[in-house]
Amino acid sequence: MTQRFHSLILVGSGIALGLLIAAGLHTSGTSAQTGNGCQTFPQTGHSLCGRFLSYWQGHGGLAQQGYPISEEFVETSDQNGKPYTVQYFERAVFELHAENALPYDVLLAQLGTFRSQTKYPQGFAMQNGASPFYENRTEAAGTLKSFYNAINRKEYQRAYSYYQGAPNPPAGLAPAFTQFAAGYSDTAAVALTVGEEIRNAGAGNIYSGVPVIVQARHTDNSLHTFAGCYVLHRVNAGISPNPVDELWSINSAFLNPAANNVTLTAALNQPCSR
Repeated sequence: MTQRFHSLILVGSGIALGLLIAAGLHTSGTSAQTGNGCQTFPQTGHSLCGRFLSYWQGHGGLAQQGYPISEEFVETSDQNGKPYTVQYFERAVFELHAENALPYDVLLAQLGTFRSQTKYPQGFAMQNGASPFYENRTEAAGTLKSFYNAINRKEYQRAYSYYQGAPNPPAGLAPAFTQFAAGYSDTAAVALTVGEEIRNAGAGNIYSGVPVIVQARHTDNSLHTFAGCYVLHRVNAGISPNPVDELWSINSAFLNPAANNVTLTAALNQPCSR
């Protein structure tokens, strides 16, 4: 009886010790040091304190908000022009509204509003699944996203305008517009994945090679995947009197059907340059 009792004590002690070790590892791995009402995260080197810490802990913590990527600082709101104490996280921005009573003194910044105004200035369509208008020709990858955004919105004239030399691009770059538009007559939607750009410059010109994967869903619900490379071009600022020349345009494209066993990583790691 005594021996059995001692065994139970040892087993219980072992379980308790294991739980303590696990808890210690969990703490050190995610939230690290706590002191003076603050919590420091070694992953980013930033701390959470006071009301922001309480809000973070009570509203999903790491899983929902992510790690802090800044300290607290005062920022003027783009929404109403007033200064607020804020702190940035991987997935959110906290704002301290001292004019509000607890627990409504900490609010989330309206990131969706700000991002939508920047990325989709024409707003969102009311139809479910419709692609909102997107255009960004100040970046090479942004131009490709704009091109396929136009394809998805069936704005083929706009898509055609992204080719270098449009409205009359070289025949080796793009077919005549009527043939180009007809080629998408059975396309329901296109998804674009871009890889890492490779830049080349010389004589006032800049070229950017962008590896891509293009997945085209057709009206018969079949899916075709293509892998390849787009090369985009622009001139350096001040070289041309036409400001449009400083925007990225499609200089060449090489797309082939992707092998059934190709991985996303392998397809995007292919050499891609002019």
